[in-house]
Amino acid sequence: MAEMESKVVIIAIGKDKPGLVANVTSVVSELMGNIEELDQVVLQGIFIMSMIVKLLNLNSSKKLSELTSKLSKQGEKIGLKIHVYPVKTLTSA
Repeated sequence: MAEMESKVVIIAIGKDKPGLVANVTSVVSELMGNIEELDQVVLQGIFIMSMIVKLLNLNSSKKLSELTSKLSKQGEKIGLKIHVYPVKTLTSA
């Protein structure tokens, strides 16, 4: 059976401090996500990061749920609000 691929957009926002990118991307890496694009900016001390991540998994809905849960918990630890959106839901008519 071929692996199912899905892409997600991850948005993180909060007070800027060192290590935020590393903390978020480590969760993505742990779940074997491939970061295809990443953009970040700091505006008046507010850190904003967006990335597009490709997930490879036979059960992508389970992987998406696990990613969302782990990123939310990590965000709470480091003071970020992190949201995950499947690309399909953002690009469908």
